[in-house]
Amino acid sequence: MADQVLQDIKDRLNIADVISGYIQIKKAGTNFKALCPFHNEKSPSLQISPQKQIWHCFGCGEGGDVFGFVVRYENIEFRDAIKILAQKAGVQLPEYRPQNPQEQSEKELLLRINNFAARYYHEILTKDRRGAPALEYLKNRGLTEGTIKQWQIGYAPDDFHALEMALGKKKVSVADMVKAGVAAKNEWGTYDRFRGRVTFPVYNNQGDIVGFSARILNNDDKMAKYVNSPETLIYQKSKILFGLNFAKNSIRKLDSVIIVEGQMDCITAHQGGFENVIATSGTALTSEQLDLLARSTKNLKFCFDSDQAGLTASRRAGELALKKGFSLRVVILDKVKDPDELIKKSPGLWEKAVKEAVRFMDFYIDLAKKEAPEDTVGQLNFLTANVIPLIGFIPDPLEADHYIYQLSQKFPTAKERTIREQVKNLAKGLTAVPKMEPAVHQQALGTLLLEKEVLGGMLFVSDFLERAKIEILEEDFENEETQKLFLTVLSNADSSRESLAKEVVFMVESQLDELQGNKPALLRELFKALALLKISAIKKRQNQLQTEIKLAELAKNQEKIQELNQLFAQVSSEKMKFEAML
Repeated sequence: MADQVLQDIKDRLNIADVISGYIQIKKAGTNFKALCPFHNEKSPSLQISPQKQIWHCFGCGEGGDVFGFVVRYENIEFRDAIKILAQKAGVQLPEYRPQNPQEQSEKELLLRINNFAARYYHEILTKDRRGAPALEYLKNRGLTEGTIKQWQIGYAPDDFHALEMALGKKKVSVADMVKAGVAAKNEWGTYDRFRGRVTFPVYNNQGDIVGFSARILNNDDKMAKYVNSPETLIYQKSKILFGLNFAKNSIRKLDSVIIVEGQMDCITAHQGGFENVIATSGTALTSEQLDLLARSTKNLKFCFDSDQAGLTASRRAGELALKKGFSLRVVILDKVKDPDELIKKSPGLWEKAVKEAVRFMDFYIDLAKKEAPEDTVGQLNFLTANVIPLIGFIPDPLEADHYIYQLSQKFPTAKERTIREQVKNLAKGLTAVPKMEPAVHQQALGTLLLEKEVLGGMLFVSDFLERAKIEILEEDFENEETQKLFLTVLSNADSSRESLAKEVVFMVESQLDELQGNKPALLRELFKALALLKISAIKKRQNQLQTEIKLAELAKNQEKIQELNQLFAQVSSEKMKFEAML
């Protein structure tokens, strides 16, 4: 894509207007502030500059231009972000030539096939006598014509080749139908995958139909209740959540998502006005799906069926979500099987159940009492199997301590010391999330922020630039992009048009605003960042030298040991120099 086209898009858009379409922003002087959607925080640390057309988060180090925000928030490729923003800006894009034209062409073909199939099935449902029983079934389930149209629900005729013949008239090959997942193949030949079933299109996050989930009209023990599309070039089940394309705006607005099991649960909820609901479609929640949700919210409410399978699904999903730092609650269903039944019975009761959802850990602790109310041994067995392992997945040690203490208080036979030992043993066995991960992650984020702050100072404050050129080395930078910009600054080349350069300067300018224009105070903060960056780099060098010393000792190489010890002393002396700057 030509740089001029990208610049035209940016020139026609106000970055604050674009970002405000995704999250709530507030005016802060000439800039805007917001809670960062890319990490958990209670105070706004994301700043947006309409003048510079740039954004930066002081909490996690993320930042960039309007394209970078959309890519990060929508979890899409850069090319797709260009399409979205070009449409907003009213800019005509030149014809796109993908790096892999064959694969891209195949993807587009498979999408067209699935979209055609959805339209075909929808017309059979709504306009063909063959779809009359299915339409009556859906209306008996409480779905309106508007809902059926919005979700493009359809009916696949009970015919082995109906869709195949319709696609054949469009010159689509049988092989491509199989690749798209709408046809299947066995030793007798190819046939329509979905026959005699209600079809629910599965959309990706951009609203393209990538597959189907098809349900039999009447429960029949001899047939599978659902037949789903297979994995294809355009449909990876681990990365798709049913209904997310319709729910994402509501999820962002309410900062909360309700996860149900079935498609009908999800569709009925949306029809009832509860639009922040999505479905797992009866499959296990995956790490990729949670990462997708984390772009919009960190607040999850599970509402799986109230049977044993639903409890098992909830617990497995909870393990993954706890690892990733989500706030979890469980919507409790009383005297009904699923959300679909409760919403039809009373939307008000559903709203009340959602509002009163209990914390995930509290739900399982209370379940221990219900499972074995008079049996202390049974309670302990339930806790050991279902509750204590969950504590090991909680990344926040204070929260984990809270639940350990709570268990010891509610169950007198469960001793606090014993529970702690069990959690510790589970962590050793890697059943729980490794406790070092959050610390390592935070360290990486901290280093990136320091690198950006130092670069911003070098570009914005001439006095700081001269000192930084003397002290900072290329190897002090861990991040490839910041290292590249550092070398550009050292060479005195023009970096003013680079997105990262604009971001780091904006970062330091924002610091100056926070300090009410006090430039000496800003300079002190910049030298502190320089010292911390150097100390971090020196610690890595010390660790490396210690490893080399141990190897030299094993080899009994006295000359090498002496040389390395001298180097270690020099490095340690340099570290003390920078520590004195703090």
